[in-house]
Amino acid sequence: MVYSTLLKTCVLAASVWLTACASSPQAIKLAPQFAAPSSQNGNNSPVHVRVSDQRQNKVLGSRGGTYRDTSVVTISNDLSLAVEKPLAAHMAAMGYDTDSLRADTVDLHVIFDSLVYNHPKEDGVGYDMDMLATVNVVASRGNEHYEGRYRVKRKQKFFNAPSESHNTEMVNGLVVEVLNSMFDDPKLVGFLRKN
Repeated sequence: MVYSTLLKTCVLAASVWLTACASSPQAIKLAPQFAAPSSQNGNNSPVHVRVSDQRQNKVLGSRGGTYRDTSVVTISNDLSLAVEKPLAAHMAAMGYDTDSLRADTVDLHVIFDSLVYNHPKEDGVGYDMDMLATVNVVASRGNEHYEGRYRVKRKQKFFNAPSESHNTEMVNGLVVEVLNSMFDDPKLVGFLRKN
């Protein structure tokens, strides 16, 4: 009787420990939100915005834990659709004409090359997440073209493993940050505003 109770207690403790070590997979919703622009410098320049997801790996990364290969983070919705509309709205707020049908409209093709949100295998103090976003941009107007590559990379440290809502916030923030870095490129901005 005592042996049976002791055995049940050990099995229960082991299952609790294994559950604590395991992290379930997460599919987060991409819904980037841009801050209101500080100025409207688009000069009503005509731009058509397109977004493509050309990532080789659709998994953002692992949440870590004992079963890191299955505790993955993915996006639950279509990246292209989730980013295209907010980006076009943000550019409209910046003063660009994103509904233009003019012949001199710039085709702005934003291509996601990578999006990473991953807990590295090496465990240290705290809970690290590696973050990386890379986009390639092809802007074209008639026979004129401009290409740029924009990248944001950083490591974020947390006290504990971040929750699903926190992961969602961090990934959406990363997407906004890499897209905003495009507008820090004076050559791209000059091309978009050239009439």
